Amino acid sequence: MRRKFAPSTVLTEDEVREVHHLSLRVLSEIGLTFHAESAWDTLEGHGCAVDRSTGNVRFDPAVVEHFVGMSPPDFDIAARDPAKTVHFGGDSIVWGSASSAPNVVDAERGRRPGTGAVLQELIKLGHMLPTCHLFGGHSVEPIDRPPNTRHLDSVFDWITLSDKALRVYGIGETRVDDGLEMIKLGYGIDEDQLRATPHTMSILNVNSPLLVDEPLLLGSLALARRGQATVVSPVAMSGAMSPITASGSLIQHNAESIGVSAYLQMEVPGCHLFYGSLVAAVDMRSGAPAMGVPEAVTGAIAAGQMARFYAMPYRTWLGSTSNTVDAQAAYESMMSIMAAHMGGAHFVHHGHGWMQGGLTTGFEKTMLDADLIEMYDAIKPRIDLSDADEVIEAIREVGAGGHFLGSSHTMSRYQSEFHTPKLSDWRNYEAWAEAGATRVIDRATVAWKELLETYEAPALDVGRRAALVDFVERRKREIGPEDIG
Repeated sequence: MRRKFAPSTVLTEDEVREVHHLSLRVLSEIGLTFHAESAWDTLEGHGCAVDRSTGNVRFDPAVVEHFVGMSPPDFDIAARDPAKTVHFGGDSIVWGSASSAPNVVDAERGRRPGTGAVLQELIKLGHMLPTCHLFGGHSVEPIDRPPNTRHLDSVFDWITLSDKALRVYGIGETRVDDGLEMIKLGYGIDEDQLRATPHTMSILNVNSPLLVDEPLLLGSLALARRGQATVVSPVAMSGAMSPITASGSLIQHNAESIGVSAYLQMEVPGCHLFYGSLVAAVDMRSGAPAMGVPEAVTGAIAAGQMARFYAMPYRTWLGSTSNTVDAQAAYESMMSIMAAHMGGAHFVHHGHGWMQGGLTTGFEKTMLDADLIEMYDAIKPRIDLSDADEVIEAIREVGAGGHFLGSSHTMSRYQSEFHTPKLSDWRNYEAWAEAGATRVIDRATVAWKELLETYEAPALDVGRRAALVDFVERRKREIGPEDIG
């Protein structure tokens, strides 16, 4: 998809530069704590002050400014089907699946923990939805699969059940290396082709405030060294994980983002990075995240301005705190969609089905999000006056007091002029009641079931599938029952 409107702003150019310099103050005066002894030598070698007793790293502002500008401003992530390769940069906007929710819910089977079988259903659903361009991770966490080999089964499912772009989990080097080898086997490419353009990505979440874990750093470096991409994404839950004000959350979030990005560029100059952002408010009564709220829209626009300042592709998110598919789910999701467009996002993580503050992925919510994404995309960015002469003739033809329902101007356009949401019911009350008085959630249930019934797996060469099966079986034997960390 393409964003049709220019990104919005909540900061002046001078204020963007001020946020940048305030973030450099945070990095130089307070620093980030790297629980990653493997990073300390590199950081010290580039002029950073490392306290080896705590892992605290204070950055030289000039060093950060030098390295943060090295990331490419745009790039692709290749899919198994080249026609489904996605582009990040310019006015492109890529919508991902939900990711990492521990639970799943649908109207017929209720709420329950995620399993491999349900993950497969959600992959099939995402494959069928034209609005889902990339699998951003486990649409639901398959907790029945052993954690130490879960990545093998999941990558196998992504490659065999769909031919869209995918993400690997960058928790340590093993999961990354296994995922990349499976991509090579499933896509039928060699190492040089893998490195020539990114074929996958992962997410490096900073443990806000100011803490960076080693497994995620190692995973990101393993990706970067083989030409793949990483989203550096602090989580700014205002009032909990970052200061409660918009200014405080933005400054801390930006400091974390550019500090970690600068380190990765020290290790692999020119590596592919996203400027990631997850800005949300917190319900101060319960401590739970509040998604799709006005503060999140402001934060997404501001983070987008910072991403453009550093000339990096921008990642944001779509989510809802609602516990069911109701009006709250709809307006919180639409606020998130609006924030992504207004912020100039290139990648929207958790784009289909995320609800209950990220604790659950919903089948009906997936269908609702897909419908809302298409609705926003259908907004016309301009009014075409090229048919003005026909318009005048249509007005002349109908005359005073008439109607345009049967006019030639209407009849030639009525099938394509308006966008029709898939889940809306525009019948009058009597017709709606006679047909069963269905709600949006009811129609969404019918919609996802129909998509799964018509699903067909994309073609995959028999030899490639067999190679994947052999790889998964061999790696499971080699990894064994111990957790790989």
